[in-house]
Amino acid sequence: MTELFYFPKRKKKTIRRFCKILSTDSYVPDRVIDNEEIIKKYHPFFRNEVIIKTIGIERRHVEEKDADDSDVLAKSAKGCLEKYGILPDELSRVIVNKFVGDNFLPMTASRLQGKLGSKTAVHAFDIDGGTSAFIHSLDAASRFINSGDEYILISSGGIVSKFVSKTDPRVAFLFGDASASVLLGYSEEKHILASYFYSNYQYYDMAVMQSPLSLAENFSPTELVSAIGDLYKMENWKIAESFYREAVREVSRNVLEESGLEMKDIDLVLVTENNVKIWELTLETLGVYPEKSISLIREYGNTMSAMLPLLIDHGFRSGRIQKGMNIMLISHGEGFSGGGLIYRV
Repeated sequence: MTELFYFPKRKKKTIRRFCKILSTDSYVPDRVIDNEEIIKKYHPFFRNEVIIKTIGIERRHVEEKDADDSDVLAKSAKGCLEKYGILPDELSRVIVNKFVGDNFLPMTASRLQGKLGSKTAVHAFDIDGGTSAFIHSLDAASRFINSGDEYILISSGGIVSKFVSKTDPRVAFLFGDASASVLLGYSEEKHILASYFYSNYQYYDMAVMQSPLSLAENFSPTELVSAIGDLYKMENWKIAESFYREAVREVSRNVLEESGLEMKDIDLVLVTENNVKIWELTLETLGVYPEKSISLIREYGNTMSAMLPLLIDHGFRSGRIQKGMNIMLISHGEGFSGGGLIYRV
């Protein structure tokens, strides 16, 4: 990719009614599949040490075959509401980020709403965008609260492993299943200090979730059954390495300028761990040591939209996130569609 790509100028926001994270929760399936199990079944010539070195994953958690995305999402969503002590009917909105979802329509958020036991027609909808869906939703929720909403639940993740190839080594070892939920509410103090987002269509084909309808044109009905489990296609990420670095520099520059902070003021950097090399590249570009971040990819794999909320929930649970800290969130998503956000706890 030799064509130059220009990032948009940061625009001034008018937000007078602020929001904050009230509670978080996560769910990870009990079933664990390690690299050796995948190697033994599909890739006998691969070595576990090589996989860990190249993508940083040793094992992943996988949901049972008869579960739906809404089942996985409901586990963390219920926990999140229970922790803060509110009922689903008290929510202003429910936002879901998922990979495939229960059905194409209606939206999976509608089914999650039912599994939460809501008796009120709370606005429930999906925001899709793969890996970056959560950070887009967090920004959107802050604007809803600015316009008068009280409580917004974001529930991210679900089942990824069911729809990726077990034979293509670029994805076979990469993904795991999980969900994480974040409850946002009104705050008198400003917590989201800055945000910046971009999309770059030049890398549209880098990571693609194919439509089953397009597969139907190329496969017989018998072949289509096996092809459904091979919907996610990924190219070599190193093709876009220079763009990743440029995006990290532009995103960090914009959010630091908007917040009035410098990189030395950032206490923790949380990055979507597409693979361990992209995580390392991001920290290196920012000039940040790994100790100033959290990594879960070795144990959980790439959980797509659940990655950032999983890191946030883990940070609160482990005590790594403390009141007063400045946290930089950075997302590298399909499309390419990514961005960043600075949150003060």
